[in-house]
Amino acid sequence: MIRVDELISPIVFLGILLIIIGVMFVALPILLKFMPRLEEVHPFIFWWFRVNGVTVGTSPAFVLAAVLIYLILLLFKR
Repeated sequence: MIRVDELISPIVFLGILLIIIGVMFVALPILLKFMPRLEEVHPFIFWWFRVNGVTVGTSPAFVLAAVLIYLILLLFKR
């Protein structure tokens, strides 16, 4: 019988984490085949530019949502 202490040990947690990362690495090339190219994505979802061959990008929608969540949490904290 497996005890609860054995299930939450750091070694088991590390093993599960490594399995999840491995599955993500295997699935990533398959998922990238279905993703649209950067040029096809709407600028509000993903805005990007290139600097000396390096692509730098951010999501204005994510930035806006993060600022709104921060302001809401700031107002409710008071």
